[in-house]
Amino acid sequence: MEVKAFLIYNPNAGGVDSEQASILKNALEAEGFNPTYSVTNTEDDLDAVLDDADGLVVVVGGDGTLRAVATRLVGRDLPIALLPNGTCNNVGKTLGIQGEPLELIRRLPKARKRRVDLGKMVLPWGETYFLEGAGFGLYADALETYKPEDGKSFLRGLKTLVEVVSTYEPGEMKIRLDGVARVGEFLLVEAMNMGAIGPRLKLAPDTRPDDGFFDLLLVEKSEREGYLSYIKALMSGKLPTLDGILSRRVKKLEIEWTGFPLHQDASYLTWPEDQEMNDPLWVTVELLPRCLEFWIPSEEKS
Repeated sequence: MEVKAFLIYNPNAGGVDSEQASILKNALEAEGFNPTYSVTNTEDDLDAVLDDADGLVVVVGGDGTLRAVATRLVGRDLPIALLPNGTCNNVGKTLGIQGEPLELIRRLPKARKRRVDLGKMVLPWGETYFLEGAGFGLYADALETYKPEDGKSFLRGLKTLVEVVSTYEPGEMKIRLDGVARVGEFLLVEAMNMGAIGPRLKLAPDTRPDDGFFDLLLVEKSEREGYLSYIKALMSGKLPTLDGILSRRVKKLEIEWTGFPLHQDASYLTWPEDQEMNDPLWVTVELLPRCLEFWIPSEEKS
């Protein structure tokens, strides 16, 4: 039976233009799909485009494009086929989706279906969703300094992170891990749903994005030297287990928020400058277990 496919591509991710999109559409047809496609230049374009989505949603782009699509499909039970074409492709690598888009399309007919968890951050003004991870500390502050809205650069991202690591001074913060309170001066608190985040920082290489748990990474101020060693090891492609870095599996992270930068995936947020925060507020980071269905291309062409 012919399967409908809704092709979404971002011409700003990986240089996909209209001609390439037509090639991908033809490739989907050759493998027995009935594809339609829409151009999206900004995330706002997705709101109207995805209203008409039906069948398999084929996303050509990077982690940002995928997150923008996936978070708009919550509750719609439409499967996703990712054709990674971005800078880092953290989600694709965690799910084992690697290869050129045309090659992956040739392997789609015998795809393995996999349910994947989706992260949810509950803020004072509403809920937002994420795929890779969320938290606060060094990475969130680095994102605020880096300002991804000014344009993405892998090398600029790493440079900014190293600069922030050397100067970041945390204050005392309160968190709860599955309801258990913890107070400390935290350099980094990250609830990871995928193996890596941002500029390929492999903070949780053994995580499973379908088990209902985050892999939580916590680094206190007293362990700055250990974290610097960890960052250096990550940049060189090594993954040592360093003393002083707490890693555990949790279902829920709660943060007492005083307005400092938070992040979800590669987006950061702070308290609105035009509003006064009279008292700290609690932010909740949790999972929607097995919320999304991904089609993982087979190892070999059908």
